[in-house]
Amino acid sequence: MEHSQPEKDISLIKNLMEKSSKFSNLSGYAIATTGLLALLGAVFIYFDLGISISEKHISYAELINQKGNANSTYTKIKLLIIIASLILLSSLLILYVTAKLKSERQDINLFNSSFSRALKSLFIPVISGGVFCSFLILHKMYGLVAPATLIFYGLGLISASKYSYNELELLGYLELLLGTIASYYMGSGLLFWMIGFGIGHIVLGVFIHYKYDKK
Repeated sequence: MEHSQPEKDISLIKNLMEKSSKFSNLSGYAIATTGLLALLGAVFIYFDLGISISEKHISYAELINQKGNANSTYTKIKLLIIIASLILLSSLLILYVTAKLKSERQDINLFNSSFSRALKSLFIPVISGGVFCSFLILHKMYGLVAPATLIFYGLGLISASKYSYNELELLGYLELLLGTIASYYMGSGLLFWMIGFGIGHIVLGVFIHYKYDKK
């Protein structure tokens, strides 16, 4: 009994040090929302819901198999880039606003050292993957773009998990696995992308909300 109080104090100090060294201000619902946006965008692209930005329109499968002419292929690529950019910008805005609000409620500075370390660990692989994917598009290797984004994003999540939620590491390994499998089944790459970026984020977001946000 004499040692119980010092042990509790040491445990409390360790928990406080761990929290201060990790960025944990992301909202679970915000993560789930980004997954939903990714899922909706991918569904729109994959199933060709009848909305086209020009008359020269080809399906995702035709793009992968390079069955379209130069103009229709360019149109489809432009559509993919527009949708991907909108999803990325919207997701970043949602994550930033919700993280800022959560930080203010907890009276914590959002732009602290743990935030910068997590951001750096995530975006170095992600930006590298973006550059790599641009070369894949340049060389008309469209079927490898979706798998490559999964792989590089997975590497970023694994790296960032050291400075944020531990659960990010599990999602990172899932993204790596999906990206590797999608590299073999290139025609189904976008379906794996939907599972990784869409369903993966939704499940992770709900889990983080109930494990951390509701405390």
